[in-house]
Amino acid sequence: MHLSLTVGVGGNRSKAGKTTFIENFIKFIKGIYHEVFVIAVKYTKTSLYSSITKESSVINIKGKDTERMKTAGADIVYWVKAREEDLPEVVDKLKEDIFSYLQNDERPRIIIIEGNSMVKALQPDVIIFFKDKSEESYKPSAKAILEIADIVIKDEYSMEDIMKDIEEIQRRKLIEKHLKERSNNGKITCSEARKIAEDLDVPYIEVGKMANELKIKIRSCELGCF
Repeated sequence: MHLSLTVGVGGNRSKAGKTTFIENFIKFIKGIYHEVFVIAVKYTKTSLYSSITKESSVINIKGKDTERMKTAGADIVYWVKAREEDLPEVVDKLKEDIFSYLQNDERPRIIIIEGNSMVKALQPDVIIFFKDKSEESYKPSAKAILEIADIVIKDEYSMEDIMKDIEEIQRRKLIEKHLKERSNNGKITCSEARKIAEDLDVPYIEVGKMANELKIKIRSCELGCF
């Protein structure tokens, strides 16, 4: 897996399994990458006032989702409460605070975000959506995340399979990003395409397939790599 990474977790309703997944995800990641720096963000919609806190006296209240995330191994946990109309400003402040922690830190990092509206606002690298069998109608925020989710979880899952899916999504998005950045007028040279594959340590054919999907033509092809 390429680190750093942002993961958003949403769902069709509360108690769909989001926080339990985040707990397990943090434990799994920390078990593999001992040096990784994990930031967890819990979002709660409110109609009263907006706030951002990472104070331990608030985060570590027994039984709270934030305490569960911290106990699982998150290095920093934020609890963000915001009115819908305040969300853009609150997100900007959250980004500034996170950046202040990370700007001089060379460690790989993972940011995990829980809450449909916050996921949509922060646009993470990978979006996971929990869709249980509830017949409740979906809120607009849930529908919006379901439409853009990379992974939809309906039943039991294994963390190993989820990690494989995340790695595949990361790889595809990285290839797509590099192809778009290096192509010109819908074209890219074979040498540039090969360099993308080598830089990302992926087979040439994966770059070729993504170029086809993006309708980017690989010109001056060498040795039939693509």
